[in-house]
Amino acid sequence: MQTLKTTPSKGPLSLAIAISAAVSGYTGSASAQEQQEPNKKPRAIEEVMVTAQKRTESAQDVAIAMSTFSGEALDNMGVEAGIEITQQVPNMNFFAIFGEASSPSLTLRGIGLSNFADTWEAPVGLYVDEVYRGNPAGSGMQLFDVKRVEVLRGPQGTLFGRNTSAGLVHHITNDPTEHFEADASVQVGTDNQRIFEGAVSGSFTDSVRGRFAVKKNDSDGWQTNGFDGRELGTTDTLGYRGKLAIDFSDRVNLLLDIHGSEADQQTVGFVHMGYLDPENTDSYCSVSRIQNGECISAIDGAGTGREEAGGWGPEYASSGASDGIKTEIETFGASAKLVISTDSFDITSITALEQMDKLLEDDFDATKVIFFDEQYKADTEQFSQELRISGSMYNMDWVSGVYYFKDDRDLITQAPTTSDATGGYWHNEYMDQDTESYAVFGQVDRTLTDTLSLTVGARYTWEEKDAVLSNRGEPNYYGDPNYTDTIDESGFSGRLGLDYTPNDNTLYYASLSRGLKSGGFNGSYVGSVGAFGPVKKEVMTSAEAGYKATLAGGRARLNMAIFAYELEDFQAQLWDASTDSSDISNLGDVNGHGLEAEFTYLITDNFEIVTNLGLLDTEIDSDLITEVGNQTIAIDGNEMPSAPGISANLVARYYLGNWTLQADYSWVDDHELQLENDPWSKQDAYGITNARVSWQSGSWKVTGAVKNLLDEEYFTYQNTGQASWGYAVWGAPQTAYVKLDYSF
Repeated sequence: MQTLKTTPSKGPLSLAIAISAAVSGYTGSASAQEQQEPNKKPRAIEEVMVTAQKRTESAQDVAIAMSTFSGEALDNMGVEAGIEITQQVPNMNFFAIFGEASSPSLTLRGIGLSNFADTWEAPVGLYVDEVYRGNPAGSGMQLFDVKRVEVLRGPQGTLFGRNTSAGLVHHITNDPTEHFEADASVQVGTDNQRIFEGAVSGSFTDSVRGRFAVKKNDSDGWQTNGFDGRELGTTDTLGYRGKLAIDFSDRVNLLLDIHGSEADQQTVGFVHMGYLDPENTDSYCSVSRIQNGECISAIDGAGTGREEAGGWGPEYASSGASDGIKTEIETFGASAKLVISTDSFDITSITALEQMDKLLEDDFDATKVIFFDEQYKADTEQFSQELRISGSMYNMDWVSGVYYFKDDRDLITQAPTTSDATGGYWHNEYMDQDTESYAVFGQVDRTLTDTLSLTVGARYTWEEKDAVLSNRGEPNYYGDPNYTDTIDESGFSGRLGLDYTPNDNTLYYASLSRGLKSGGFNGSYVGSVGAFGPVKKEVMTSAEAGYKATLAGGRARLNMAIFAYELEDFQAQLWDASTDSSDISNLGDVNGHGLEAEFTYLITDNFEIVTNLGLLDTEIDSDLITEVGNQTIAIDGNEMPSAPGISANLVARYYLGNWTLQADYSWVDDHELQLENDPWSKQDAYGITNARVSWQSGSWKVTGAVKNLLDEEYFTYQNTGQASWGYAVWGAPQTAYVKLDYSF
């Protein structure tokens, strides 16, 4: 077995010293400039207020490694979907294998979800307006009219709690305003892209305010199916949100929220990757030949290499023969947030309902024959209720509460194949999974001295999950066609932290935290009765130390964190050659450590840079062995997939009168795409360059932008478990657009 790792050449301490020295030089230059121009008032970096600790405070005062983006900052960066935020966050990775409308896979510090079945929840929690999204499918269509986005790295087991063992992403949308305001934008771009977004807000009476926002996104595909000429990778989505704020009195406020989305689009096609030597099908190709698309697979009619079998050329074509490579999804949600304020404490109640219906069809083999096609149908209903009390007294901020969560999911998986293979249907599974969970939590932030404070937080969770799996495909596939099981788990999560603030502009902190991700069942393409489950919960324990500073009179900001963690009983997907399937199970432990740095500097009143750096080293501790192609592979000592050793980003922005010029570059080191770390699924290092120019005058703003300017080719996902072939997903090619904004 070949284990491929990236080990940073410099440790976190030496890097921290180097960055601090560089910042000292920068800030010294800025101070000299200010002395030379005493009458010129310097600009300052925007201060972002956050609610990461269930109270409003500056992000610089929060003793957690976090990245925050205001709505204006997101617009300046041209962020249209969740995947683009990751380029601005150290040690974060994101991909949606079936497009914007599918379930996103978020990875923080190397930990994320490796299975796309709708029975699973992710270790990186997704929240929208304080409501947890247990099934995040379609959440990408809700990223509009955003006030800010908060990305919290590391376990957040106390105040957010549910399945945030690796961290969370929180989208906070705009609330109704007292005065009338409205804005609208129209965007046209490559592949006949058409995007409309608008919002209107204002008061109905002195005590009632409302807001409505909508986003429509359409585009033709950036892929072409070489088999029948269809376009793939299309976009056809609609998202909407309405809010109503009611002030019953100065101390009693209610915020109602109704939102939803829908999509009907052709998803991206897969790359078919053969492993066999076309001149001798009993032999396997070399890694370089496989990656160059020179090899074949054992699927009859697949053809040779990517160009013929998958049709993948410079135009990102696909030649899958399946009629169904599409996603249809519809979501609906509603929430009510009631806040009652007293002289001593505040009471907050958040009641929420989320529903999702999804149909997904795909062609996994990506060949000109119908061999491995699947159809997924998923229905999800989620209800949650949080009640918390918070206040301040005796040099102490405190919050306590209870949380209830209920989630019902129905999933159908169908895998029709040629009659010669299995008689028509290989799988025809029905899965019914019900989850019910209760939790109590509390956190105290106690000021010990003028510069020192202590944080103690804890949450205890009880959860029961019932599941029924039925297979109606290949006769006697399971023996008994119905299989039932229950998970009854409980667990503790929490945080212990110490903060030191020597002055108003500097924060040092250290913390020890623990987070949980609940267990579950495999409900899609299950290889055996034993593979159904149950799968135990995973437990994350993390130590972190950090530094946050505002420098140069508010013109520079440096945030740094070093961390180390152990993930016990980690849940991951691994190929099982004995059942010819890939299921999630508890594979062992993962150890990781790294460093994160974020630096913003207003070099002049007209020139600004924003940069971040992530260093990460992960190692799996497991005695499991799997097979890939003709290799037997032990995963012990492997690194986690989607966990590059080095990732970095640089944004340079120049203001010239009414014009703003911007360029940004994101780079990731070579990294694994599969847990097996086989050489066929290794992504080489690559960089993405984006460019943007905008002109603004009064209420009007015009923007032109190019994404992936140099048309970098790279994979976002790869599966190599089959004996003679695998499949992969391309990242998006170069795109361009023009956008017109108007606000009044």
